[in-house]
Amino acid sequence: MVQREVTWISGGFAQWGRQAPLLGSDLKIVGYEADMAVKLAVAGESPYYFRTLFTGQDEVAPDGSVPRGWGAVKMEDLRTGDLLIGHVDWFIEDGRDKGTMSFDGGTGPWKGVTGTIPVDLEFSTAESTGDITSGAPVRVMGFIEGTGQFSFPD
Repeated sequence: MVQREVTWISGGFAQWGRQAPLLGSDLKIVGYEADMAVKLAVAGESPYYFRTLFTGQDEVAPDGSVPRGWGAVKMEDLRTGDLLIGHVDWFIEDGRDKGTMSFDGGTGPWKGVTGTIPVDLEFSTAESTGDITSGAPVRVMGFIEGTGQFSFPD
């Protein structure tokens, strides 16, 4: 396996659904789907561009922050259609929204590729009048970036 540094830069929109209370907690849970455009830069190669789908669940605090969440990640290369598949775990660290992208392989050049990318997330409602604390469906937008390591088969 060959280790290479990878850098993730993306932006896009998500739809949060209706929030449901978690018993014994002040948190609520919400399902989401996000559509992102991702630039993935692999050391020593030209960048790759992906159409990316996230689908998962977030646990939302009364102030609208997301102390925990997770989701599946499907990335489709815009030029070739090859897939890179993984998942994400969301959390808060030092008051900032963070995540860990973990990848398990894919098709074409991504077959057998594994690795993780720690990321920073900045997000807000898409409309300035939106409210992520109401419990009602809301459209959000976000920007994700980070650098990590992938292992590529020899």
